[in-house]
Amino acid sequence: MRYIGVILVFMACAAVVGTAEPGFSRSDLGAEPRNLNGQRNGPKPPGWRNVGPTEPGIIANMAAHPSGAVYLASMGGGVRKSNDFGATWKSVNAGLPPGALSFAMDASGPGTVYVGVFSAAATAPGGVFKSTDGGTTWELSPATANMVPLALEADPSNPGTVFMGALGGPLRKTTNGGATWTISFNPMSPIGSVQIDPTNGNNVYLATLAGAWRSTDGGENWTRMATLTAPNVWGIGIDPTSPNVLYAATNDNGVWRSIDSGITWQALSPPLTADSVAVDPTDPNHIYAATRTGVWSSGDAGATWQLSGLTDRGAYSIVADSGVLYAGTTLGAAISYDQSATWIDADPDLGGAHAFGYAIAADPNTEGRLFASTLGSTIAITTDAGATWQPSNEGYLSREVRGINVDPTDPLRVYAGSFYAAGLFKSVDGGATWTNVLTNPAWSVTFVDAASDIVYATSKTAGVFKSTDRGNTWFAINNGITNLTMGRSAPVVLDPENPKVLYVGSEAGGGVYKSRDAGASWTPINFGLDTSVYGLVMDPFRPKTLYASGPSGVYKTLTGGEEK
Repeated sequence: MRYIGVILVFMACAAVVGTAEPGFSRSDLGAEPRNLNGQRNGPKPPGWRNVGPTEPGIIANMAAHPSGAVYLASMGGGVRKSNDFGATWKSVNAGLPPGALSFAMDASGPGTVYVGVFSAAATAPGGVFKSTDGGTTWELSPATANMVPLALEADPSNPGTVFMGALGGPLRKTTNGGATWTISFNPMSPIGSVQIDPTNGNNVYLATLAGAWRSTDGGENWTRMATLTAPNVWGIGIDPTSPNVLYAATNDNGVWRSIDSGITWQALSPPLTADSVAVDPTDPNHIYAATRTGVWSSGDAGATWQLSGLTDRGAYSIVADSGVLYAGTTLGAAISYDQSATWIDADPDLGGAHAFGYAIAADPNTEGRLFASTLGSTIAITTDAGATWQPSNEGYLSREVRGINVDPTDPLRVYAGSFYAAGLFKSVDGGATWTNVLTNPAWSVTFVDAASDIVYATSKTAGVFKSTDRGNTWFAINNGITNLTMGRSAPVVLDPENPKVLYVGSEAGGGVYKSRDAGASWTPINFGLDTSVYGLVMDPFRPKTLYASGPSGVYKTLTGGEEK
């Protein structure tokens, strides 16, 4: 699956309205009495509670073997394994950080597997982990430490040969099972997937957000498949019975096919947003595409298509093996034994992959309305303060939203985007010229108000900074902040009732910190919270209500994070 990092720079302003708190059930709050207006008079639940969104950002990546071994890897769910074609499952996560992004099975058999893990914690770096005992134990490949492996693919005919596409673009290759890696190619674009010809390991195909590429010498040299004109390619599928026949899953341009190993291509399907495509090895006329609206299928080699299953959820990955279909969906994994006519939940105990919450923004115009983005998907919206969520992505082609903001004067005007930033720059002439005022890579800037000279900034790896002269000079304010890797969408948030009360979030396991003295000191407020925080926002109508987003979704507090 895909991951693209970005930055959000925004300020949370608030007005206070004393109404009842939505977003928690009665069981959350207990049976405390209410007044005549329906407001709760009893105590509010302490700390933080998970409130969604229900749609996961990273969906199951799956690998299957004819012996009946099936692996399922997902952000939040980790690695799960079945030895009986998906009938029963168990977790095989010992020694793995949370956050599985990609998965591959070695040519030697289902006992040797690789998982690509994203981790923001300095004490538990991510990278490519290998198991040689079917997932019982795992070992990090040192050369990949702290990388973000978006795609993994093992050569099905050469044990120990694996390709890995990482965040930022380089495609790496190992021929010794991960002991060493070399750069094979850099398409200068995030890599969606790698596929290898099952009959000839020299033929390798690469799907990226900037098009598709092919190699005929095992990754030594690469040629762009220029006739595949769709700008964003998520996945490549190979017909195992005729490996010269390829299929491509594209963003908003549907499924394409090549019958000459990628030299020429033609569009086949309606203009779907397809994330993955697979060919039935027992009947190559049957092709399956995983899309946001479910699984689309063709029984005539792509001449006609129909929506054939999982229409109640989005499907993001699909594997066809020995007459069985496995799909990674927004509610976990699903299995079909009848060419997608019917589906069953593959692993009900997993409960679906968790949503990886990234940016989060509250509508200052509308009570209870928030937008959140998740890693690998687009935007989710809630109008009831997190009780329920719906997709909000019609017409938004990017799947990697990292910044969201709502016009404070018009709730219909919402902005979303993604980009990195380096140091902090300031302009005093409307943008004609700029001055670098903070050399540390900055994630966000927060102004107190128009009359104040105080400005706060969060940095990528150096904590929180404060300026008392409108941003001309800065000094660090990190007393009590033990994890200086700040949340890229978690700016300093101000309490509008007390400007000395501040909140900030850390990606690296620090969680949310609170200051009661304008940043002179900080204390963690993480009761009930997944402590890797990417986004942080205050309810514009209730300064004690905050939302934090991270690898396990969106969390909510009604008490300013306090435990009582």
